[in-house]
Amino acid sequence: MRRLRPSMRAANASEAIVERIIATHLRPGIANLAPGTAHWSPPERLVEAALHGDGGYGDIRGEPALLAALREEHGREHVMVTPGANQAFVHALLSTCDVGDEVLLWRPYYFSHLVALQLLGLVPVFADCDERGLPTPGAVRASASRPGGRLRAVVLVSPSNPTGAVCPAELVRELGEACAQAGAWLISDEARDMGRCGEIWGDMG
Repeated sequence: MRRLRPSMRAANASEAIVERIIATHLRPGIANLAPGTAHWSPPERLVEAALHGDGGYGDIRGEPALLAALREEHGREHVMVTPGANQAFVHALLSTCDVGDEVLLWRPYYFSHLVALQLLGLVPVFADCDERGLPTPGAVRASASRPGGRLRAVVLVSPSNPTGAVCPAELVRELGEACAQAGAWLISDEARDMGRCGEIWGDMG
C-alpha cells in the first residue's frame, strides 16, 4: 500500500513563526498580544439566540439585516460576511487570482498572508516599506514591470500587522492608482480598523 502524502503546497508552506515565538518566550508575567482576540464577550441577546435558535444554516453571504447595515455604513453594494479575516483574505484571493499569479506583500508582512498564498498556489513577491513603515507606489510599479512578471494583486494591511503603521488615505489612493495602471487588484486588510473608518481612512469614494 502506497503511503499518502500531503500536497507539495501544504508540505512546503512557511511555518506560523508566531507559534515558535510563543513556545520560546511566553511565560508567566508576559502578556501574549499576538492573537487578535477581543476583550469583551458577545451581547447576552446573541448568546441567547445561539442557544435557542434553530441551529440551521444561515444565508451563505451573511444575514440580510447585517449585510444591509454594512452596505449603508461603508457605502458599498457588494458585501460579504465571513467567519474571520483570514477567511475573507482567502475568498479575495480565490476571486481575483489564478494559480501561478504573483501577489505583492510588504515586509514585514502578516505571516498568515504568506501561508495563504502558498496554499493557493500563488507566488509571493516582496517589497520593503519605507522608513515610516509604509508601502510605496513606486514599489508596485517596479514589481509590475519586472520581465516575465505576473503581478495580479497587492496586499495592503492598515493598521499594519505587525508594526501598527497606519496608511494615510492619500497614500491608499496612490497605491490604488498604481495597481490600476499595473492591472493588479489592491486587497486591503483592515481587520483592526474597529469602526474607526471615518477617522483613519476618510472618504475613499
